[in-house]
Amino acid sequence: MSSWKQAVARAFDGAEGYDRAAEVQARVAGHLAERIAGLPLAPRPRVLEIGCGTGLLTQALRDRLAPRALLATDIAPGMVARAKARAPEGADLRYLVMDGERPSLAPGPRFDLIASSLAAQWFEDLPAAVSTLSGLLAPGGWLALATLADGTFGEWGRAHAALGYAPATPAYPTLQALRALAPPGCTLSVEEEPFLEAHPNGRAFLAALRAIGAGTPRGGRPLPAGALRRVLRRFDAEGARVTYRVALCLVRHRPDQAAETSTRMLPRVACE
Repeated sequence: MSSWKQAVARAFDGAEGYDRAAEVQARVAGHLAERIAGLPLAPRPRVLEIGCGTGLLTQALRDRLAPRALLATDIAPGMVARAKARAPEGADLRYLVMDGERPSLAPGPRFDLIASSLAAQWFEDLPAAVSTLSGLLAPGGWLALATLADGTFGEWGRAHAALGYAPATPAYPTLQALRALAPPGCTLSVEEEPFLEAHPNGRAFLAALRAIGAGTPRGGRPLPAGALRRVLRRFDAEGARVTYRVALCLVRHRPDQAAETSTRMLPRVACE
């Protein structure tokens, strides 16, 4: 795991105020759960969740799908602890600390659904992760990822560009790039929906990112204090709003594709 990915895990581990600041994250999780509920899933599906956070999507999936087994995972132990506090383990629910793009699971049945809400943008290699996770699907199973796409935080980026600066936010993939991720033996569709978030000012926006553990920069250095103040004034003058451009990627393992043997599967304890 790279030093950047380790920093991401530490940031989420310390995000004690996540639920108070995660307004958009809660909305996206609800939207994803509704979309998943409309898919032709197997009855009482076996479900793997990647990046469960504090359990926003976890509980929504349990309510809508009544899964036979749901394994909720996150790279940050602190997030797993918060999710357990929200919904303790039971006959249908287990938790595991795990890097979602490098799943380390014991042999067992394949998954009817793998779901992830706003975690895949933290992957170091999204195409490889989609291929790996799709390989854990049962024939006819679904991989449903809600992730951030190009144009996210465009208002913040334009405030920088107007002053000749570059933001330290990640470069999110275009819809065209996401549509090219379909692994062999799978179909893929990509839908996009914007989620608008308003803040009192730019400093409140940055504080909200830190509160949810999403303040780790990638690909750029933080601005000096004076430059940041100028960007904040520009951002505030434009309304202190940001848009999350959320891409919903639905990968389906074709029902006619024979399942191959895999050594990365659901732990037996989660399937009992």
